[in-house]
Amino acid sequence: MKKGFKFLIWLIFLFSLLFLVLFYYYINPEETNLGFTCSFKEFTGLNCPGCGGQRAFHFLLHGEFWKALQYNIFIYFIPLFIYLLYVIIEVYLFKNKKFQQGFIFSKRLGQIVLIVIILYTILRNIPCKPFIFLSPPK
Repeated sequence: MKKGFKFLIWLIFLFSLLFLVLFYYYINPEETNLGFTCSFKEFTGLNCPGCGGQRAFHFLLHGEFWKALQYNIFIYFIPLFIYLLYVIIEVYLFKNKKFQQGFIFSKRLGQIVLIVIILYTILRNIPCKPFIFLSPPK
């Protein structure tokens, strides 16, 4: 793969990340209509695992960690998600041998992550205490 193409991909990745950080720093999805609407919630009326994530990210960027946690607990896994995205780009797009040897994502780990996400989605939609605390504030 050409070095210029790899540089361009990383440049696009970094500028996209920077754009998202600046966008959610200056735009509060709670006060404007500029955020994305959750299709799952719109069709079912239920919270998906990502519901409240945009508002949580906004509050996290402003140092309001407790408020971010109230909107979506998964917001604290963003650094891990960004790192995994980085590794996936290196492994699958650039076929980087160094990352392929160290990249361990077993079938079992994938199943555990999927189960956690499904359980979180189910629990945050139970309308009684203590589960209502998993749903984003209205």
